[in-house]
Amino acid sequence: MEGKILTESTNLLTGENIAVILAACIPAVVTIIGFVVTYFLNKRNFKEEVNKAKVSTTLDKISDLPYKILTLMDTMLQKNKSKNHEQTNLKLFQEIMSLTFAYGSKEAILIVSSMQEANYLLSRDPDKVDKNDIIAYYILLACQVKYDLTGIKINPEYWYRMRLTDYKAMKENLDKATNKIVHELQLEDFLSVKQ
Repeated sequence: MEGKILTESTNLLTGENIAVILAACIPAVVTIIGFVVTYFLNKRNFKEEVNKAKVSTTLDKISDLPYKILTLMDTMLQKNKSKNHEQTNLKLFQEIMSLTFAYGSKEAILIVSSMQEANYLLSRDPDKVDKNDIIAYYILLACQVKYDLTGIKINPEYWYRMRLTDYKAMKENLDKATNKIVHELQLEDFLSVKQ
């Protein structure tokens, strides 16, 4: 009886039977491997699409933020300001702060929060805040956001030379204020003004 079972089992493992078993198993294994590979590729593609959507939303929200910052700075430097101008400036500043906090980089948020601390101190005790610090904060924020959006490193001195008619007279104090803020907040070196 044992011999008969042994003979039948060896008859089952003939070349023809092995070929049939392999013919059935190989497509199943290939299908399973294909499913696993497709799953992981789709998962990665989905994550990439979600990240693209996040970046696109962020860019849509803050693409004009550097322009808003510079516009606000320009209006604040004007000599003749009305109460209406101040209200408009306050609303624009609040919008800049909100957009920066919601969509800005860590460095941009650091600049705007430090700037706001200086503004609070300025409103309580104007003699304790250097006006050059306030100018420097705005321009540093504009340069940082521009860098975050475009990857282009622009030194604040370019804006100072372009927009301040008396920059030569202000240069030493403004450069010190800018560099002090860059050092205190540990911002990238491209924001430092060479003295």
